[in-house]
Order: sequence, then structure tokens, then C-alpha cells
Amino acid sequence: MIRRALDDDSNAIRALHKALNRPMRGDSVSSEYFVVLTPQESIVGCAAVRKINSIGYLYGLGVDKSWRRRGIGHALTQERLEWLKVNGAATAYVLAMFWNIRFFKKHGFLLAERTLIENLRDVHQDFSERWSSRSALLRYEFQPEPQSAIGHAGRND
Repeated sequence: MIRRALDDDSNAIRALHKALNRPMRGDSVSSEYFVVLTPQESIVGCAAVRKINSIGYLYGLGVDKSWRRRGIGHALTQERLEWLKVNGAATAYVLAMFWNIRFFKKHGFLLAERTLIENLRDVHQDFSERWSSRSALLRYEFQPEPQSAIGHAGRND
């Protein structure tokens, strides 16, 4: 089951990131996370999303090693993209190590120019961190919903 994280989930999210040797993020907020729960309510996956104006940023994706290869990372990524779309984002970005680029391309992300990072520093502290210089920047463009032809045809009343 995927749900938005609660304040009570923050310790479990930190523990999962620590177990996966992921960088600690200074400006992460537990309310930006989605979590995946087992039937016993244990958190086995998490991923965060932040939206500033029309820009979204996906970060903090982690899945417990014993729960990998079950589609949890893909489900969390789709959940975050859907949340951004519903909340009016035009573009989403992700920083990914080279071995994760293909994963994000499967979701429609394309490699972006690293020069864009300068413009993204207000979105999240990650864009200013030294470790991010080793990451690829990927960009996702949300497509506007097509207008229905019904009711939009010209009328001569």
C-alpha cells in the first residue's frame, strides 16, 4: 500500500535511507514523502516530491533491499508524477546516478543540460550539494490534457 508519509514515519524513513547508505538531506520534510507499507505496516519503500511553483523535484527514492524487483520503485515514481500532475506542475526533475538513468527514462524522463541546476537551487538543497555534481539531471515535461472536441465545435446558433 502506498500512502503519504505521516510525521510518525520520519524515523523509519531516516533508518531506511541510512541502511541504503543514501545521503542525509538537510531540508527534507517527512510530509513530502510517500511510503510503501507491508501488510504488517512496516515501511519498505519511500520517495519524496517537492513542488515549487510549476517545477517538481523527485528525490529520496529508496526500497529495502529484500523488497526490490517487485515494482515498488516504479510505483512510487508513478505516484509522485501523478501527484505533480494533479497539483499543476509543468516540469519535473530528478538527480540520478548513471546506473539509475534507464530507470527514470522508462518513466518518460530525458537527460537535461546540467546548466539548469543553477536555476533549481531554490527548489531543493540537493542542487547545491557536492554529491549532486556526480549525478545526471533528468527532466520530465507534463503534457497538457487534450481538449475534448465535444462541445467545442463552432456553432451557428
